[in-house]
Amino acid sequence: MVTAKVRFLTNNLVAELTCKADELKKSLEEIGVLTPLSVIKLDNARTLQIQLNPTDEVGELVCGIINPKSDTLGNVQRLCRHIYCFNEQNRATFISKLESGEINTVSKGIKYAEKLRAEKSISR
Repeated sequence: MVTAKVRFLTNNLVAELTCKADELKKSLEEIGVLTPLSVIKLDNARTLQIQLNPTDEVGELVCGIINPKSDTLGNVQRLCRHIYCFNEQNRATFISKLESGEINTVSKGIKYAEKLRAEKSISR
């Protein structure tokens, strides 16, 4: 889906964003990043640089809706994790909405993903 290459001062990290938030947080702490995921902006700063790379077609769609100036690493990871955990039906529905442009921001993607997961829980 999406791989994040993070550089903090002289330390580097490559992480697949389908990982759990706790795993990403721990990996970032190991290279010296103590900032919460929810506030790490994607636009490159001098000491913390983040490069996101899609690893498949879904990753390309996700990267297409990311706004580096306003989105955070935490929100992108959260969206990727939601997509990763979907069943096939919800995944197909979600991808269709991405392709059609109905989902055009990371925050809309998260809201829709949470709605799909809530509907799945109710139907059980």
